[in-house]
Amino acid sequence: MKQVDTLIVGFGLAGLAYAETLKLQGHSFHVIDQAQAGSSVIAAGIYNPTVLKRFNMTWQGEALHTAALPFYSAIEERLSKQFIFPHPIIKLFAQTAEHNQWMVASDRSGLSSYLDPKIYNNSILGVKAPLGYAKVKHCGRLDTTALIQAYKNCISAHLTTSSFEYSKLNITPSYLTYGEIKAKHLVFCEGYAMINNPYFKDVPLVGSKGQILIIDAPELKLETILKGPIFIAPLGGDKYWAGASFEQQDKSLNITAEGAKWIKDKIERMIDVPYTIEKQITHIRPTVKDRRPLLGTHKKYKNLHLFNGMGSRGVLTAPTAASWLFKHINGQEALPKEVNINRFEKKD
Repeated sequence: MKQVDTLIVGFGLAGLAYAETLKLQGHSFHVIDQAQAGSSVIAAGIYNPTVLKRFNMTWQGEALHTAALPFYSAIEERLSKQFIFPHPIIKLFAQTAEHNQWMVASDRSGLSSYLDPKIYNNSILGVKAPLGYAKVKHCGRLDTTALIQAYKNCISAHLTTSSFEYSKLNITPSYLTYGEIKAKHLVFCEGYAMINNPYFKDVPLVGSKGQILIIDAPELKLETILKGPIFIAPLGGDKYWAGASFEQQDKSLNITAEGAKWIKDKIERMIDVPYTIEKQITHIRPTVKDRRPLLGTHKKYKNLHLFNGMGSRGVLTAPTAASWLFKHINGQEALPKEVNINRFEKKD
């Protein structure tokens, strides 16, 4: 029987962040991950601590940003491969009233490090910006697909590719077993697949379907990320990631003509050069009503833990959330109340 400190179920950004945290702390682990790709693999991987609809910071935005980039940079160095691609974000204004809102926001503490106060009116080849644009600094894209695959290759001896069968899990107060694996702790990092987890079925994971188009636009030549009604992010080789939709009702993994049309309409409001659609993809983001992660320990089984709810901000959130959960599990620090799953328990 193989003995490890922690069994990790699921290997998107959450599972990777927790595995890396364990590695840095000298703890052993084994990963069980199904072959079907999760939302982390199809995400654009944009890291940006600001909210460009309201011109403010995300929750814990600066702290998460400060922790995330060194975290991924250390993995880049160890694996000798680039995953971080810095790109400023070009925010295309939809109305002139946004100019003043931007100027005010760019002068605020915290935001001033990221929002360039200048309003630009010069043209960008292939980009429609009739009302001008502004720049967000210190942003970019993490190639989540390449990162997750490279990390899996690195830990192949500690990875089982299969669906997790909950019925095979045996739990005792001091350890648990799953097949030939014995562990002190199990951390579920399943993303939206958590809705099928019998141990955490009462945790309110909402889920939001996102459809994305990968387009080829040889005349665009962008080295920045565009933010208008959607994001358009360069992938290299004239390829761009465009999306994503936010669909609350449809939880299927079916791509739709309506989803493609919705994204195409937005693309054509942002660029005026020819493009072709290379691929349409979709997945369900693990979103939460209050837009905070889901971290914590099962009420009855103290060696079962949850790491979920990264939503659309997983690139920035996962490294810090992994640290919070590790310290909680090992009795070093209490979880921040904003992310603890016990926030949803009914109060007597």
